[in-house]
Amino acid sequence: MKRTRRALFSRPGTRPFARSGNISPPGLAQNPLPECLLAAQALVWCFAVPITTRNNPLHRVLSLLLPLLAIWLCAIRRPAAAHADQGTQPLRNVAGIVTHRDGKQVPIGTAFFVAVPSRVFEGRSFVYLVTAHHNLLDASGKPAAGLYLVFEDAATGATREQELPLETKWVLNPSNESVDVAAVPFNPADANIAPIPLGSIMATETEMAALAETGAQTYYLTAASVGIRNPRFEALARFGRVSVARPLEAEVPGAGVQRLCFMDGGGTPGFSSGAPVFVQAGLRFVLWGILESTNSASAGPTFQGLAGLVPASAVAETVQAMAAAQEKNLRKPK
Repeated sequence: MKRTRRALFSRPGTRPFARSGNISPPGLAQNPLPECLLAAQALVWCFAVPITTRNNPLHRVLSLLLPLLAIWLCAIRRPAAAHADQGTQPLRNVAGIVTHRDGKQVPIGTAFFVAVPSRVFEGRSFVYLVTAHHNLLDASGKPAAGLYLVFEDAATGATREQELPLETKWVLNPSNESVDVAAVPFNPADANIAPIPLGSIMATETEMAALAETGAQTYYLTAASVGIRNPRFEALARFGRVSVARPLEAEVPGAGVQRLCFMDGGGTPGFSSGAPVFVQAGLRFVLWGILESTNSASAGPTFQGLAGLVPASAVAETVQAMAAAQEKNLRKPK
């Protein structure tokens, strides 16, 4: 299905991160101050008042120890911050795509948020929603109506729904529109989300081959509303290992022939299509691809029990193309 896409510009109503307290261009979010710097400042201020004499022996000792202690504090906190920045924690990277039938919520697929740093506005990022393209189509291959995104409300912690843009508003992969990837500028107001940084997606073929070697640990995320009396949003993590790292052709219902990698992760629920799949890289995780819950290879005896995924390079190409187009529109004329 070839057609011109027009969703390369910021959608009216897109907003920065919830409770950021900053005015941002559409679709942009501001990066926070490193937490270790705030901790180091508080540590120094705690000792600044009682010690008033420079010749005090305790003063001399602390003058040597405090800088070292502050550096050590940053060192032990920085890996955790970097860990979170790389999307390794299952904290609101994902959201659920649902529809409604007979008064009931019906899960369709999974989507996830990606942040692309702006080159025009320092410290800001574009926020995009990414999923498998076929999640946006009905059984006949036409744009599906009545699709909603389910995510956590930042104020109440409860699940919330917001209607998704029509499929015609989404952007497909710029190199090949038949690749089962779609993205759109989407940053709901007052939503508790944690977009995956572009740096956790970008990797050369050589780097990815080294990371996604056979047997490497993987996990993927889906979203769900859990609980009976007081339902809450939860990101569910399922684990597996790299089985087939080099993409091969397989047919995906609703998406046609795709080049997929495969992970050994047991059965995957039908609504997991579009879920982000991460591969472990030392102390962090890198996005390996987006999950395809069903495909022709996995249905056969050879690949039975394996789940296919579209390589992350297709995601990176798509969101980068969108960001480049938005940057062009945000640049002020000289």
